[in-house]
Parts: sequence; structure tokens; C-alpha cells
Amino acid sequence: MCVPQNDTSAQETILSDVQAIAPRKTLWQNTGFIKFWTGESISLFGSQITLLALPLAAVLVLNANAEQLGWLRFLETAPYLLFPLLFGVWVDRHQKRPLMIVANATRGVLIAFVPLLAFLHLLSLVPLYLISFIVGIFTVLYDLCWLSFVPALVSKEHLLEANSRVTTSASAAEVAGPGLAGGLVQLLTAPLALLLDSLSYIVSVILLLSIRHQEPLPEEKQETSLLMDMREGFRFVWSNTYIRILAFQAGVWNFCYAIVDIAFLLYAIHQIGFTPGVLGIIYAVGAVGGILGSTIANTLARRFPLGPMICATFTLGSVPFLLLPALTGSQKVLATIFTMVFFLVRTALGIYAVQSTSLRQAVTPPALMARMNATLRLISYGGGTLGPLAAGFLGTWIGARASLWVASIGFLLALVPLFLSPVRRMRVFPHEYVVW
Repeated sequence: MCVPQNDTSAQETILSDVQAIAPRKTLWQNTGFIKFWTGESISLFGSQITLLALPLAAVLVLNANAEQLGWLRFLETAPYLLFPLLFGVWVDRHQKRPLMIVANATRGVLIAFVPLLAFLHLLSLVPLYLISFIVGIFTVLYDLCWLSFVPALVSKEHLLEANSRVTTSASAAEVAGPGLAGGLVQLLTAPLALLLDSLSYIVSVILLLSIRHQEPLPEEKQETSLLMDMREGFRFVWSNTYIRILAFQAGVWNFCYAIVDIAFLLYAIHQIGFTPGVLGIIYAVGAVGGILGSTIANTLARRFPLGPMICATFTLGSVPFLLLPALTGSQKVLATIFTMVFFLVRTALGIYAVQSTSLRQAVTPPALMARMNATLRLISYGGGTLGPLAAGFLGTWIGARASLWVASIGFLLALVPLFLSPVRRMRVFPHEYVVW
């Protein structure tokens, strides 16, 4: 096993020296980031509405079954299997902001087609599948761009704070979005609720166009093939001890959660009898924990060892799902307990997301940033892509509740490699990567 030349105490000294230097400007004075963050926050709220309204449109309007709902979720995330490596090379070779503008404009137009088709009485599963797949393609492009755009937009001393703010916005969207979606679906029908997501993307495009920050041009280097550049990004992720284990954990977690996502929706509606409004409230109140977690992540990173924090938050973001299939009772009791489960999970994942994202960005050279994120997305979202197919199969053959048991056991098994890895011994952000 190869280790850095600097020992842990030296790393801690360097980190302390960096933290002791007061930044010349606060993040609030970075107008470019404020505009990006505002647009991103608005689009995140819209996306959360779609996250619930789109499958509800399939279930309530088109009477989709477990297998059809599984295919819908699969097509939403399938682009993360097909395009991230190619897009990663492309994003590393180009400026990010123009690509983000194109991605959000396209998503806004495509989402608007759902209520339009519903109004014309042309909505069916086939166009819903197609729209979901194409939106997923541009979601991949946008994700790779913003993860590389933020480190270029803010200084290193503000990187953790910037990621914390974006993650907090995502958590806030999870609070308001599903609850709003549930109410809108009951009031306006699911297709019309999707109009808000379409409008949110347009607002984000306007704010991105107004950013005056001069984004650095990609570094000029010897012309290489796409395949060579893809290999370089994959090789970096594989050689980096921390990124490698985080990618593996994300892939397994996303696979299991994709099963939970579909199985819980069907279990809650068809077997427990929850209405869309109640379901939205469960997600919304539970997501308050995400705001709490992402808000305190920066403070916890300075007070507690990073590795144990990552292990603890990943555990708390997985184990509570065991309660979903294990408990029985009245609708009110189950709704209360399920809300507590999602609150605890989202709190832990809010902390985990900020610290793990900042760790990846801190140890990755700018020239490899998009390809690193692309490789990670391929691995992590690959699990999320295969999960819906597994959910459709399991839901058809063993039922929604049994599917929740399968996913819960998967969460437990995913913890083993993490606690056996060097991540649990890490105390601070490394300033260079470690390879086995």
C-alpha cells in the first residue's frame, strides 16, 4: 500500500494553517456564485416537484403498474450509464457555463411537453418514457458541469461553504417540493404540476446568462483521443483510495434506494392507503433533516474527525430504512414513524453529501474534475439505474413490502466495505491522493 510522504500530523498542520487565514472576501460577495446558487435553488425546487409528480402521473393518470413504473425510473437514470464518460471528456475540454445554459433550457422545454400532451389527450407511457430519457441525458450534462463550475467560481477556502449552500438548497427543495407536488397533484392533476419545474429551468437559464464571471479556459494539452481521456479519468478514480470507496458506496446505496423509492410508493398508496398529499408531507417533513444536516456539515467537519463522521452519517443514512417494512399499525402511526425515518436519513445524508463532495473536489486536479465526476456518476448512478429494474421485478414477484426487506438487507451489507476501508481512519481532508 502506497501512502503520502506527509504524515497525518503534517496534514493537520497544513489544514490548520489554511483555516487560520481569513478569506479576503466572503462568499456573499461573490455575485457569480450567488446568481448560480439562486438559479440552482429554484430549479431544484422544480425538480423535486417532478420527482413525485412524474411517477404519480404514470400511476394515477395512466394506471402504471410496478413493472412500468420501474421502466420509467430506469429510463430517467439510464443516461448515467451511457453518457457520463463521454460527457466528462467533453466538459473538461470546454467552458462549463454555456453547456449548463443549454442543458437547463432543453430540460425546461421537454418537461413542458407533459402537460401539453395531457391537454391534447395524447399522453401515454411511450412519450413519458421518451421525455424522461432525454431529460436524463441533459441532467447528466448539467451535473458534470456544475460540479466542475463551482470550484472555478469560488476560491478554495470557500469550497466547503459553497457546497454546503447548494446541498442546503437541495434539502430545502426536498422539504417544500414533494409537499407542494402532492397538493398540486390533488388540486391540478400530476401533468399540470410539472409546469412549475419547466418554469424553474427557464429562470435558472436567465440567471446563468447574467453571470459575468470570466470562466478560465480549459488547459491546452496535446491532442488525445476520447478513449484515452476516458481512461485517464477512470484511472484517477480507481487509484484514489477515498474516491474509489465513496463511488462504490454510492453505487450500492443508490441501487438499494431505487428499490425503496418505487416499493415504498406502491406500498404506501396501495397497501397502507396513503393519499398523495400524505405521501408528500412524509417526504417534505422528513427532508427538513437534510437542511439541518447540510447546514451543520461545515461545523462538524472542523470539530470531529472526517473519516468517522463519514462512516457514522452513511450508517444513519441507511439502517433506519429497516423500519419501513418492519412496522405495522394505523395510518397515523405509520405516517409519523415513516416521517421520523426519512428525517433521520436525510439529516445524515445532508452531512455526508457536503463532506464527501468537498473531499472529492479537494483531491482532484481541475483538469480531471469533470472526468472524475463522470466516472463517479457512472458507478453511483449505475446502481440507481439498475435499481428500478430490480424494483419492478421484485414488486411483480414478491410484492412491495418484501421488496423493502430486500433493499434494507442490501443497505446493511453495503456498510461492511466502508468500515474495512482507510476512510474510517481519515481525520482531515488529504491534500494529495492515496493509492493502494
